[in-house]
Amino acid sequence: MKLDKATALVTGANRGLGRSIVSALVKAGVPRIYAGARRSFQPPDFGSKTSVLPLKLDITDNAQVARAASQASDVTLLINNAGLLPRGGAMSVSEKDLHAAMEVNLMGTWQMARAFAPVIEANGGGIIVNILSLISLHNAPPFAAYSAAKHASWAMTQSFQDDLAGSNVQVVACFPGGINTDMLAGVPAVKANPDSVASLIVKGILRGDSEIFPDRVSAMQGPVLLGGGRNQGH
Repeated sequence: MKLDKATALVTGANRGLGRSIVSALVKAGVPRIYAGARRSFQPPDFGSKTSVLPLKLDITDNAQVARAASQASDVTLLINNAGLLPRGGAMSVSEKDLHAAMEVNLMGTWQMARAFAPVIEANGGGIIVNILSLISLHNAPPFAAYSAAKHASWAMTQSFQDDLAGSNVQVVACFPGGINTDMLAGVPAVKANPDSVASLIVKGILRGDSEIFPDRVSAMQGPVLLGGGRNQGH
């Protein structure tokens, strides 16, 4: 994909990995980026010719997703990054947290991909990147709701790949390991720098990878957990 001709939309763009992905896309020369977030915010000045446009977007709200597809009707690259990480094992996680994890990590990602696939196709084709997790491939007991939702989102991503096979819309699965963001604050784990992860995601997009393992831990473990993978970019 030629990013200097792309129009991108990044969900969860106001902080963490999402903000780093927006910055990496700016550096890659993407001329127009919609920065989606549940709460209104002003994207930082990246000091470039890229137009970074804030877009109020709660991916669990059907009306907002439909409105985003109308407002951002020139999108050719969708990066489904927004996520939610409730804590607790299967016996301790609340029903409310389990529903919330499924609503954001599965249903929201599904709604966005389904809404924007026709938009991207109408614009001559492009890419949908679903930011999943190594936890999509291997359960993390302290995060039962997140593990279940991300595993389901990986299954849904494969269904999108099947449904859109033969179209001009590529669906990419991205499997980062732990990232040093607010989401994992206080969790003892090896954590990659979000800017580095974002840079490797962009490199995977440029290569046309169908699976992206954008950090050292995911590059070592991901292909094994995936069973070899189809296109192991790292």
